[in-house]
Amino acid sequence: MFFLITLVLSSQSIALCEAHIKEKVQEWIDKNKNIKIQFDYSPEKPIIDTFTELQFSVQDLETKQHLKDFDARVVVTKDQRLFKFENITVTNGDFSIKYIFPDDGTHKVLLRVNTNHSIVLASFSVFVPHQSPPSLLNPFPNNQGQPYTVGQWISITIIIVIPISVLFSVILIIKKKV
Repeated sequence: MFFLITLVLSSQSIALCEAHIKEKVQEWIDKNKNIKIQFDYSPEKPIIDTFTELQFSVQDLETKQHLKDFDARVVVTKDQRLFKFENITVTNGDFSIKYIFPDDGTHKVLLRVNTNHSIVLASFSVFVPHQSPPSLLNPFPNNQGQPYTVGQWISITIIIVIPISVLFSVILIIKKKV
């Protein structure tokens, strides 16, 4: 089921990156084929069952210009599991895909770039930290170590207020009948 949902959502998630990849970049350089590939992902600490954007930048090693008009294929794998993004058409050298990591640990991201002149293979790693499930003492864990956003606070408030409101409404209806 998870893979079906990821497949459906990922078919719409291939997009162009307008900005160059910045911080904490992993690089793969193929001097024989004169290609440099940069890889980054966001958020910096991926969260299980939440989209992570995998960003790629493919450049000519000598000219530092982006490669134009090539096809790419991305495979994300860990242990016996693998997921493929095929037939990605890239026009300006930068592209990204969104992937949902199903579990923690180190995942491999394999990239194949097919240009008119060559095929380049690259390998990158993404570490997904272990995330504790909610507990009674902390039902809304914040694994990023950052303060909750306004949207998260609204969600937490709704999750708490609605059941309490329903409980009080039921109690009032029962008291009126008695």
